[in-house]
Amino acid sequence: MAPADPPDDAPPAAREEEGVVRPDELDYTSSERVAELSDGRYVVATDSDDAPSADGADGAGESDGDSAPDDRGTLARQQMARYVSERDSDYGFALTAAFDGEVAQHERFTDDVAAGFGDLVTWYVEQIDTEASPAEAIGILLLASETSVTYPANTLAAVLREHGLTMDNSIAELIEALRDERLQIPADE
Repeated sequence: MAPADPPDDAPPAAREEEGVVRPDELDYTSSERVAELSDGRYVVATDSDDAPSADGADGAGESDGDSAPDDRGTLARQQMARYVSERDSDYGFALTAAFDGEVAQHERFTDDVAAGFGDLVTWYVEQIDTEASPAEAIGILLLASETSVTYPANTLAAVLREHGLTMDNSIAELIEALRDERLQIPADE
């Protein structure tokens, strides 16, 4: 019997009432998903059908700090995978990142892939120490990382319009128009 299962002798109404637990339903010690460490201390399996193991636990204060880092990392990844997958969104992320020794966390869940990506890269550049605006920092990082970006051809048309240029203007005239400012793609319209 799993810990969440009501006893077979519980009245049907009590078993069907969600969120209500009767005192006799709290006897989890007979469950195969529970292993006793010491008097009053138990290990409960929560993420698989396997019985938990109390091997190696002496009941004298074993903590997460005593676990191997790889084991803790695996458990953390499993918990985060469950957390992210339980969100009601098509796209999402939950991040923990280090920036110059400081740890920052950020999460976003959305049905809009572009909004999720934009939020992710904007958050990232806001964490780094830079005097550039987020838009400039994103461009600089993409260039510095040698990440190729391909834009639809019509994106250039918006840049030309913003600077009062047409397809009849030369590349030299475009460069002259952009001389004192940075090229922003897509252009603000």
